[in-house]
Amino acid sequence: MKVDGFSVGSIVEMRTMSPLHYSDKSARMQSDDAAAGFAEMFNSAFGRVNDLQVDAESLIQKMIYEPGSIDIHSVMIAQQKAEVALSLARSVRDEAVRSYRELMNLR
Repeated sequence: MKVDGFSVGSIVEMRTMSPLHYSDKSARMQSDDAAAGFAEMFNSAFGRVNDLQVDAESLIQKMIYEPGSIDIHSVMIAQQKAEVALSLARSVRDEAVRSYRELMNLR
């Protein structure tokens, strides 16, 4: 029962802001699988490294077949980006392998 817009009695009206508040469906819980997220992050990072390598290689080939269509600076910049990304990926891989071996030796 309402009097002047206010609830009176033992039944109080609840305001709902989110559809989850009044939905009969339970909220879908997000998976908290850290290992899957970690692996996905590595896969995407190494995929980007591969993309940089492929882009640099395609620019080099384009420079060979169509020398006037591409600037040498663009080729060198793409090549350096690919080299730096690959160097970082190697460092991360080496550190991950070293850490894994260290953990295995703790037993």
